[in-house]
Amino acid sequence: MTARRWSRLGRSQRPQTIPGPGVPRPSVAHHAVWVSPVSSSPLSALEQKVAVRTLLESGAQYLEVKLLAGEAGLDNQITVARVQKPGLAMTGYVDFVQPGRVQVLGASELSYLATLSETDRVERLAVLCSCPLACIAVTKGLEIPDGLAELCSGRGIPLLRSPLLSSTFIDRLNVFLDAHLAPRTIVHGVLMDVFGVGVLLVGPSGIGKSECALDLVVRGHRMVSDDVVEIRRRAGKILVGRGPEVIRHHMEVRGLGIINIAHLFGVAATRHRKRVELVIEFEHWRTDHDYDRLGLDVETHEILGMELPRVRLPVASGRSLSDLVEVTARNLLLRLKGFSAAEDLTRRLAEAKDDPRFMEGDYDLDEGDLE
Repeated sequence: MTARRWSRLGRSQRPQTIPGPGVPRPSVAHHAVWVSPVSSSPLSALEQKVAVRTLLESGAQYLEVKLLAGEAGLDNQITVARVQKPGLAMTGYVDFVQPGRVQVLGASELSYLATLSETDRVERLAVLCSCPLACIAVTKGLEIPDGLAELCSGRGIPLLRSPLLSSTFIDRLNVFLDAHLAPRTIVHGVLMDVFGVGVLLVGPSGIGKSECALDLVVRGHRMVSDDVVEIRRRAGKILVGRGPEVIRHHMEVRGLGIINIAHLFGVAATRHRKRVELVIEFEHWRTDHDYDRLGLDVETHEILGMELPRVRLPVASGRSLSDLVEVTARNLLLRLKGFSAAEDLTRRLAEAKDDPRFMEGDYDLDEGDLE
């Protein structure tokens, strides 16, 4: 993957980019900024939706829901993680009832319906059920209003009920739907937990990502996924990666074959999921390329619209990739605390360049310098 390098322009002329979360902007005005112009993944973000059937089966114990009517609509799709309380729709105004959202009827909605005559109640419910609803959920184990079950059965709208309080049910449902509906993508690489930092190793096939990950595991770090990493964007701004269940804890090492990290090193050497905070891209060493030697340049890597800090490591004989990955993770932890060795050295040199002793090399040595 290529990156576009901006020339060393002044801050006002340079295109603005957003560093990864927690990574401070370079404070020196002439620093260059690298930005990946395309997504890191060969696949675009996958459109997410979840069937009501999945909510009923996978979330039955967590949400404590049971199906009362509308079994024909179990394949209806939920496409929005936020639920909707159709209080206004109870009055007959349904313009803001959104398809793809779970409609939650709690004590306030059902208490209002109880104040209506039977004719008006059935009419209001019929207007609500005329909308393309994914499903309706009644909370607190309340009694179902007369006529609602028949309307749901006739129009293929699953009617669910849970004994949970409305607030508890909505909180749990939001967590469940956020996990299922979060934007996701598939990345070819290895995800590792190195010193608590979620490090995504990417690069051409056969360059040594798995071998580097294996060495990191031997050193006591933890593997999340090898070869295929599924990344989801949670809570709007957090990228969480994990491996497909079928290949979880497995690694392919050329010449050795398939190994199971959990069996060889114990379950403490693996993780089910990890937040992705740093991208390290391995690439073959090119003699005609001018690699960054100061660490002042900043690169970013885009995944699902989020910019993550990226470091490119050229692979050559004699270079210990696992050592470099560990140091890169440590360096990120320092940057998160506001310290950059390159910027600190640049500042010290800028302060010393006007000192005549700096030009003449005439520095007096203290006794401690000779120890």
